[in-house]
Amino acid sequence: MTQLQNPQRGQPLDIDYIYQMVQQINTLSTKVLSQSTVLSTINNGVNETQEFTTNNLRFYAFTKNVKSGTVNAGEEVSWTIDFTPNFLLTPVVTATARNRKNDAIGNFAYAVITNVNTAQVQGRVIFNKAGTVDVNVNIIAIGTT
Repeated sequence: MTQLQNPQRGQPLDIDYIYQMVQQINTLSTKVLSQSTVLSTINNGVNETQEFTTNNLRFYAFTKNVKSGTVNAGEEVSWTIDFTPNFLLTPVVTATARNRKNDAIGNFAYAVITNVNTAQVQGRVIFNKAGTVDVNVNIIAIGTT
């Protein structure tokens, strides 16, 4: 998109200059409109697959510490992350356990999502080995507003 030259102070605005301004505004409007109507598909496994304009999608990322300390093999720690504000429909969510200490024990932890709704995601982190850990759960939720 070309830029218009600034008029000189006191210069009368002629029809050609006004035409160029309107043309640039219309070009900008067309470009913005074309980007906001791009469709994205969401299949959350709860509702039917739906298409939404990309400007109506919301991405939510969050990290929560779930355990710092000693764990037993097979121990499970529950966690809940609230979405504020809520999604319009149940979002698609992924969760991963993150070993903050980079030790061998934390490498044997994994996250499981147990429930997702428009207001929150719930899950648990399961530890396969005993020892001292510092583990977060990272979530990414994609849905509509």
